[in-house]
Amino acid sequence: MIKLIRKILGKEYIPLNKVLIAQKRLIQNYQYLAKLQKNLAIAPVLKSNAYGHGIVQVAKLLESQSPPMFCVDSLYEAYLLLKAQIKSPILIMGYIHPTSLRVKKLPFSYAVFNSEQLEVVNRYQKGCEIHIKVDTGMHRLGVMMQDLPGFIEKLRDYKNIKVSGLMSHIAYQESLKEELSKKQLINFQKANTLLKEAGFKPKWLHLAASGGILAKDAVKISKISNMARVGLGLYGIDLTGKHQELKPVLKVTSKIVQIKRLEKGDKIGYTGTFICDREMLIGVLPIGYNDGVDRNLSNKGFVIITGKPCQIVGNVSMNITTVDLSSIKNPQVGQEAIIFSDNPIHPNSIANASGIVDRIPYELLVHLSETFLKREVI
Repeated sequence: MIKLIRKILGKEYIPLNKVLIAQKRLIQNYQYLAKLQKNLAIAPVLKSNAYGHGIVQVAKLLESQSPPMFCVDSLYEAYLLLKAQIKSPILIMGYIHPTSLRVKKLPFSYAVFNSEQLEVVNRYQKGCEIHIKVDTGMHRLGVMMQDLPGFIEKLRDYKNIKVSGLMSHIAYQESLKEELSKKQLINFQKANTLLKEAGFKPKWLHLAASGGILAKDAVKISKISNMARVGLGLYGIDLTGKHQELKPVLKVTSKIVQIKRLEKGDKIGYTGTFICDREMLIGVLPIGYNDGVDRNLSNKGFVIITGKPCQIVGNVSMNITTVDLSSIKNPQVGQEAIIFSDNPIHPNSIANASGIVDRIPYELLVHLSETFLKREVI
């Protein structure tokens, strides 16, 4: 959208709201994760617009690290990478309607978990690679363990596809001591054994996400797999709190577009949820919940201006957020406001802001507008 507007309006168009991506931090995070368990290849997860960071921007930056593959959720996301001339292999992990694959050969790998998918990729995507997705206990997408022997038997009938991966997903990524986690690891090993006994030797075995390799007992993962799919950790957020080497990659910025001096008793925003208890200086920012500022940050969240936290006052609107400028010396229209900080100790870091609104960091990240926030690599 930003590119389209600039094409129409020219270089004079100035985006007010941006997502800034720290290239150095992204690369360092990738390299750090790769060193944690040296026998685990690191496959970046780029679904949901690379967790809000920008799917194409992140892919282009990480190609220099020669990842084994990029993991996406949909055919649309895979197409975006193809259009951007990304050369690394692309694995589509989500469900694709079979009709969508009845086209000429596409250069993607597919997670497969039912007979209909096998039939379609074998017939229309000849020579493609598949990763068998097995349900080891989380009970989302995947072949059920009791159905796996029959599923593997059917694989013998499909000669135009190559089984290059076995995959699953752990429900308790940060705790492999949970009974369900133990069960899943055992089931994954059983699934791999069944495949081997049937003559299939998948190159890639993967079931861990970031939490799985950041966990204290991650060695259990490295003993039964050779690749991890990393998302949140790659972007510098560590839910275990034990890996200070990981640095947040993303910063969201806006600008002050109007400054107002309000009197004691004045109300701010829809339904007047904030009442000034003194004379106050208020800054108006052209960003709201349409852009990804969680409405639950109303009257509770913060932005950073000139290094100082400024409280959000009044309800966050669709396209407007108002903040208290009382602590800012000589604030100016046009001044930068950091909506989400890349400093983990700031109250408006993604991790801390998600705590304020009782969300998980993933939610704040993936709700960052793909359309209205300009992604910029710094």
